[in-house]
Amino acid sequence: MRLVMGFDYKNAPPIEVQKKLKEILQQTGGHLTLSSRALSDVEDAIYPGEQIFAIGEGVLNLDMWLILVTDRRILLLCRGLLFGFKSKTIELEKISAVTSEPGRMMTTLIVKEGRFNHEISNIHKDAAVTIEKKIKAGLKANEIGLPAETLPEDEHLANLAELVKRREARLIDDEEFDREKAKIMEKYIAG
Repeated sequence: MRLVMGFDYKNAPPIEVQKKLKEILQQTGGHLTLSSRALSDVEDAIYPGEQIFAIGEGVLNLDMWLILVTDRRILLLCRGLLFGFKSKTIELEKISAVTSEPGRMMTTLIVKEGRFNHEISNIHKDAAVTIEKKIKAGLKANEIGLPAETLPEDEHLANLAELVKRREARLIDDEEFDREKAKIMEKYIAG
């Protein structure tokens, strides 16, 4: 789900793209200047129709990365000295939490994706606050846009989980638990 309809990075003239990215940089609040090489990397990496909400830079795995927060993902771009251009994508749908650990001048942003933590350090404090807010806004927008449909298997699993909770809370005995479990499994198999 997109937060807003906006700028078309793929079809706009390079001067307009540069102007728009500088505007986003000012809104983000970091002290960063994008080289023309970085600008072309951004243009190449963005999907058609994708919107950029925040730009910053930080250190991940001992390399300096350009951080782009879009309406679909967090995009990390690095022009490494030894291995050339690298990019990493963290889809907003897969992010479970975002936290920050502020320092005096710089902040560390921790993005939790499933069981992995991506720690991006040395982000300018102002930029880190904006980046964190934009990621959380994107997560909230994705939550609202999720379909409310549940699969039948999910319903059966939820019923089993509820049954286990009732047994653990000693609201039902083992015999009743077994009877209810058999009914749920019968419905699941019947389909």
